[in-house]
Amino acid sequence: MKDLVFTGPDVAAALAEASRTLGLPVPALRHVVLDPGRPERLGVRGEPARVAVMIDRPAGARAAAPSPPLPSGPPPADVSPAAVVEALARAAGLELWLEQEPRGSGLSWRLGGSGTAALLEDDAEAVSALEHLLQRAAAFRGEERRVTLECEGYRERRDARLRERALALAAAVRADGVPRETEPLNSYERRLVHVAVAEVAGLATFSVGEGADRRVTIAPAPPADGSPA
Repeated sequence: MKDLVFTGPDVAAALAEASRTLGLPVPALRHVVLDPGRPERLGVRGEPARVAVMIDRPAGARAAAPSPPLPSGPPPADVSPAAVVEALARAAGLELWLEQEPRGSGLSWRLGGSGTAALLEDDAEAVSALEHLLQRAAAFRGEERRVTLECEGYRERRDARLRERALALAAAVRADGVPRETEPLNSYERRLVHVAVAEVAGLATFSVGEGADRRVTIAPAPPADGSPA
């Protein structure tokens, strides 16, 4: 493991700098605040905030010097999937490759290389974050299709766990009649929950919340004749 240190006027700015440099969204950064910083005041010199971001590498992986910070302002011209993964591999010192997979109407990619071992740690949070980043890059290019990223079977395992979680919540609702709510999910994950619970008689599902906080509620289905339960 190697920690990369980033600075900024405050902690949020230091994390934003780390996000730009590593090509990962801020929520995906495993970090420690080394110094919260101190704003400059009359007669008192300010101090920058410092955060250490933990970068995992598989055994024997080549260490790489941190990449120079990316310039602020509009996103770079090249935000192709290959360029995004190349930037991540260079920043983290990992060996990664990306290839497109033909699948339906979406944009499906397969990630491989020895560096995937590091990305699959902690329940593959880094893979999920990279998939989100590829989706944002696709939107910047004007692509409206959904992006999916496969890495060593991680998607199948994640989908299976989500289905099990949905059925467990459904069983609890069936047992006591009290509605349950999932954690925030993206549109693909919400659809998996809707489909899984549709197999359970007497229950209904509906999405609630806005934006990234949107989730699924599982509740007893209303009577067919509309009368009170």
